[in-house]
Amino acid sequence: MTQYSTISLPIEIYNVLQELIEKKPELGYSSVADFCKEAIRIHVQEIKRELREDFLRRMDVPTLLKKVESLSAVECGTYGEAFEKVRDMIFFASKDFIIKECNSEFVSHLGYTRKEDLIGCDIGRIFGEEIKERMKKGELKDYETVAVRRDGKKIDVLLSTGRLKGKVAYVGIAKDITVRRYVEEKERRARELYEYLINEICDTVVVVQDGKVKFVNKSVTESGYKNSDLIGKSFIEIVAPEDRKRIMEKYRKMIEGKEKSEPRRYKLIRKDGKIAEAEMLSRKIEYEGRPALLVTVRFLERR
Repeated sequence: MTQYSTISLPIEIYNVLQELIEKKPELGYSSVADFCKEAIRIHVQEIKRELREDFLRRMDVPTLLKKVESLSAVECGTYGEAFEKVRDMIFFASKDFIIKECNSEFVSHLGYTRKEDLIGCDIGRIFGEEIKERMKKGELKDYETVAVRRDGKKIDVLLSTGRLKGKVAYVGIAKDITVRRYVEEKERRARELYEYLINEICDTVVVVQDGKVKFVNKSVTESGYKNSDLIGKSFIEIVAPEDRKRIMEKYRKMIEGKEKSEPRRYKLIRKDGKIAEAEMLSRKIEYEGRPALLVTVRFLERR
């Protein structure tokens, strides 16, 4: 039985990847096959990240605003201490959008060293003139915008604001999400790269979960099918009747972790009804948070 020494790729892509791996050993890949396996793993594995819940989503904002309003400002005592210890950026502004008070996080995040440098400043200088218009129309909740630092650099923030009575007319809480945005963008680009690579692999790559096809790359056209023909379809329907019992037994054992991953031959049904022999290599993975099989299909007779 043929062993999988590498994953089939068009020669042009293979040469580019080989050159990249040789020139940049710091990437940590010893071969093109290692790179391809990593690409498949990243594509089918749900990217898991546990981020700390936003401060605004954990606290009762209306109640907090009422308590702050009843104290007329943040001065001393329990609420004053909380105001300074909160890790998000908090500010209070007048009716004409002039900053009257802010916490230490607001100062440091924006690159200042003293509150005095910000108190008396128009919030339009920090968040843009558009924010003032939006605040006039009502409260904001987790509004995605940018804040301009003292050095001119911009940071991504989630801004929530509320109205108060008196000289201090507005309270705002901003959460810095710059790092999160950077990570999300980096992951998005990585997924795009790996999706492209997977679709260029000559072998058919399939993800099977609960007995149904959840993902298939474009090389499936070799069998006559389109992606849309198979997504959501029971995979057993494209297996020749004489091999269905055997493949279902292997599928069950693989999902239960009782079977080793090694190439096996099965007969599959092409879309035109013809039977074709294929070599399949399966591996248990987690897909969208649940067990699934990642299957690489190599037809032994190419069309």
